[in-house]
This record gives sequence, structure tokens and C-alpha cells, in this order.
Amino acid sequence: MEQLITIKTYTYPHEVYVERGKLESEGIETFLKDETTVQVYNFYSNAVGGIKLQVFSEDVNRALAILDSVKETVPKLVVFSKKEIENTSVCPFCGSDNIGKKKNANWLTLIPYLLVGFILPVYGKSYLCFDCDKRWRIKLF
Repeated sequence: MEQLITIKTYTYPHEVYVERGKLESEGIETFLKDETTVQVYNFYSNAVGGIKLQVFSEDVNRALAILDSVKETVPKLVVFSKKEIENTSVCPFCGSDNIGKKKNANWLTLIPYLLVGFILPVYGKSYLCFDCDKRWRIKLF
């Protein structure tokens, strides 16, 4: 009889399915312990220790190696000067025009609040390319 080993725990069911699918596509049989309990009573997740992803003992090392290779990398923000970028409607890395703009509150937002007592938001704009997953920002000065 083979022993099941818990290799990772998750708080909610939707978090486990991507990694479970990757392991099963690589030929590793997986089991989920306490999945139904957490699906029915999701507030019990911490009480039962979350959903446990389990594999057979001989597959542990291979499964952990696969999970390490799947980890999401957060794209780093690259800062360009205005002189370096001529066209802000295309990605400077791959040249794609499939980009998005995101406004982030700047730390300068706190200064008017501290001085006057109300918030005058100051936003910094960053860009994200959906084709190459790179992020960048253009500094004004």
C-alpha cells in the first residue's frame, strides 16, 4: 500500500486546480483532501487546514520540481525617461500595440491631505503589454 504525502495546501478550491492539472498532465496522480468540506463550508478552510494536494510518496520529488517550474513571475516595472521612448502607444520591448494603461496613486497624494485636510489625488501612469507581459513607466523628469 502506497502512502499519500501532502505537498502543498490551499485556502480555497480554485487555487489548487491549475497546479493539479499541471501535475496530472505530467502523469502524476493527485488527490485532494478536504476539498468538499471547504467547498461546502468555505469558512472552515482554516479550521481543517485548507485543501491538501497529495501525491504518492514516490512522486513527491518530481511533483515539487514541476510545481517550482510553474511558479508565476511578477513582471518587473521598468522605468524609461521621456527621451528613450518616442511612441507610448506601442510596447518598447516587442513593438506590440496590445497594451494597457494603469493609473496608480502616487505618494504625492498624501502631501495635500496633510497640508489642507483633503485628498487631491496625484496619479502615476504605468503600462502593461499583454503580448510579452512586460510593465514599464515613463518618468517625467
